[in-house]
Amino acid sequence: MRVTRSTLPRLIACLLALGLLFGCARPGAESPPVNQPQTPPAAEETPSEGTDPAPAAAPLEQLILQAPAAPPSILLAHLATQEGLTDLVPAVEFQAFQNLDQLRADMVKGAVQVAVVPTYVAANLYQKGLPVKLLNVVVWGHLSVLTADPDISGWEDLRGRTVYIPFKGDSPDLIFRTVAHLAGVPEEEMDLNYVSAAPEALQMLLAGKADAVVLPEPVASAAILQGKQKGIPVRELFELRQEWGRVTGREPAIPQLGTIAVTDVIEGHPEVIAAIQEGLQASVAWIQENPADAARLGEPYLHGLKAPVIERSLDRTPFRFVPAAEAREDVEFYFTKLAELNPEIIGGGLPDDGFYYTGE
Repeated sequence: MRVTRSTLPRLIACLLALGLLFGCARPGAESPPVNQPQTPPAAEETPSEGTDPAPAAAPLEQLILQAPAAPPSILLAHLATQEGLTDLVPAVEFQAFQNLDQLRADMVKGAVQVAVVPTYVAANLYQKGLPVKLLNVVVWGHLSVLTADPDISGWEDLRGRTVYIPFKGDSPDLIFRTVAHLAGVPEEEMDLNYVSAAPEALQMLLAGKADAVVLPEPVASAAILQGKQKGIPVRELFELRQEWGRVTGREPAIPQLGTIAVTDVIEGHPEVIAAIQEGLQASVAWIQENPADAARLGEPYLHGLKAPVIERSLDRTPFRFVPAAEAREDVEFYFTKLAELNPEIIGGGLPDDGFYYTGE
């Protein structure tokens, strides 16, 4: 199936997400053959009042997938081409969203059924009443702190320094502040500045206006390459998932990004959800085994970065498929730490059992 970035009609997407295309069908009674004696109808053909079977969902005709304009786009772009999914759903479309506000709006109005999002965003949406579940975790931390200052070699050296961070209030900001606090350097002791996109933070570093920056992949890899081209000694100071492991005493892995789906699809089309789960696991393996092809697939979606830069970044992006039920303990620990900054980040508290897809 060809992946396209065009937008399907909003009405169709909304109807799908609300489940209004689901129908039911009950076979009518056939007339007995001519000259054959009629037999009484079987008991199941004349159910008593209140015992009608539950209506079956009509086949799902369209499925809209979304992911940020970052490495997870490659996962869903690849998933959208897999026969295991397209055999079940004739029209599968992948779209890259530019910011979380767009994604939230699309989820609320029913314009998308499946998305890769920061896991804390998934919890927030669920806690606010959006009918979604977390299917899995697929990216386990892809943020780095970079500097070009030879005098900065650790957390203590960031005291009083200017640090630029993209996406205030979203994953780069939340994870950096959490890890910095656990490392003994609270945010009040740094000069934190925010920009609306990762490339803007990179430009601040290259222009000498930032002592350090927090960047996701693949922009972090691009920063190091651009620094070499310009004769600026840009280097990685920290890989935040490694620091997370050090300051928490846990595995160096942050359950940063996962896949959510609307409950209408989960409940009405479990075979589609199973195909998504299997497909994402296969997509993770495909990216790891075919980084050059994966980079070319992702090039149209990743901030205009070229395939060689994306390919380099894939080695630094920890893709790992873990079903939500298996990832729950890691997710809840992560949420607990984020909630120490602000409980509203995850919607006021840890989500209940209904948040985690179990396949049942």
